[in-house]
Amino acid sequence: MRLTVAKPQASSQATPLLVVLLPKGRLADLPGGALGERAVKVAPQAGFKGEARQSFLLHSESRGGPKALLLLGLGPAKEVGTAVLRRVGTMAGNLGAKQGAAKLVITTGGGLSMDDDGLAALGEGLTISSYRYRLKQAEHKPPAECAVVASGRGAAALLKRAQAVGDGVNLARELGDLPGNVCTPSYLRDVAAKIAKSGRMGFKAHGKAALKRMKMGGILAVNQGSATEPFLLEMDYNPRGAKRTVCVVGKGLTFDSGGISIKPSGGMEEMKYDMCGAGTVLGLMKAVALTRPKGVRIIAVVGTTDNMSGADAYKPGDVVTTGSGKTIEVINTDAEGRVVLADALHLAAGHKPDAIIDLATLTGAIVVALGHEAAGLFTRDEALGKRLLAAGDSSGERIWPMPTYGEFSEAIKSKWADVRNSSGRNAGSSTAAAFLFEFSGGIPHAHIDIAGAAWEMKARDGMPAGARGYGVRLLHDALSSWR
Repeated sequence: MRLTVAKPQASSQATPLLVVLLPKGRLADLPGGALGERAVKVAPQAGFKGEARQSFLLHSESRGGPKALLLLGLGPAKEVGTAVLRRVGTMAGNLGAKQGAAKLVITTGGGLSMDDDGLAALGEGLTISSYRYRLKQAEHKPPAECAVVASGRGAAALLKRAQAVGDGVNLARELGDLPGNVCTPSYLRDVAAKIAKSGRMGFKAHGKAALKRMKMGGILAVNQGSATEPFLLEMDYNPRGAKRTVCVVGKGLTFDSGGISIKPSGGMEEMKYDMCGAGTVLGLMKAVALTRPKGVRIIAVVGTTDNMSGADAYKPGDVVTTGSGKTIEVINTDAEGRVVLADALHLAAGHKPDAIIDLATLTGAIVVALGHEAAGLFTRDEALGKRLLAAGDSSGERIWPMPTYGEFSEAIKSKWADVRNSSGRNAGSSTAAAFLFEFSGGIPHAHIDIAGAAWEMKARDGMPAGARGYGVRLLHDALSSWR
């Protein structure tokens, strides 16, 4: 899908489908010429009032002008913000695809105007609607072009940026949805290498031999029962004049069986999504490669393997020595993500960044606490927390602050090692975060538990069941304004 800017007269010219975004109760004077005039009369008779998520489709009965008109309700005008426009953008793309429209012209009606943030949100939604899972034949092709009626010299640049962010979200979704026999650690390595090359970024892939030399015992332990090669991946976006450095770290378990502490069989197929933190980081770097934010160096670190129960699998009671030299007592082999992240965070801390942000589908406890509505934010640095909460608000990706009390650090102490990888069910998300903080070298560190927000097995707001690409927009917003 290609996003372009259209002039106001495009609303009355020939096009396969004209989409009009309407606030509630504002049906007068619709664009679209004779077709718009007709819609003013017949849409109310069909019950269309402009309520949120309402739609009304009308086909032309004459030559010239739009061949069809699609009205999309926004709800009350005072409630129309970026979240509404992003959602209606996805809705417009989906409905346009169902109509087989190769091109959409999108405009507003009822006196509504969009500011820059609204235009960008609409562009993101349109781009997000173009995602198609590639291992199954799609029912409908997305429109090849979406032309948005907008004024101002910066409109084209805003849509270009929105498309870059949306493409990053869609990459994260694709990586999550792909099965574990396709999206392997080596597959993630190849995706990262391709992004780094296109974005003129530094790139390193530390495979099994290198990890042994680096003494990265955490990721190597988790990989012991697997036939696949593990990797720690590094991508380095370093623009000229950058004064700050931020490391973003992603958990990349391409399939998690639980290992010796094996998971129940029901729903185990969803454990292909245990790499969604890595997917988000790679989606972010794809967006960064195109938008090229200034002032901040962004170093991405991904720890990727799968967690299987082969003959050499690590087991409860093992003590693992990580790259930092700290030791971990393995209580539960299904708490493997934090063991992999211990080495990834140590690698990130070695760059001495101003901040570290990690994303991981880390605990079921966060799903119990927040459902699929938000991710959990854990940080002991107030300024970093405020920055990410603000980015959550601006991006529309909800994030909720969680407790990081000192007692949680006490809970993960071990008799046989420096820390243990599980302390039981109580405050499971907070004790997991306390574990991760042990490996970030005292650098300001935010852990984002995306286990609930990363994927959902039902459709929501125009997205089909599957990966959501959560965190790409949030991190891109945060890093683009980092000074």
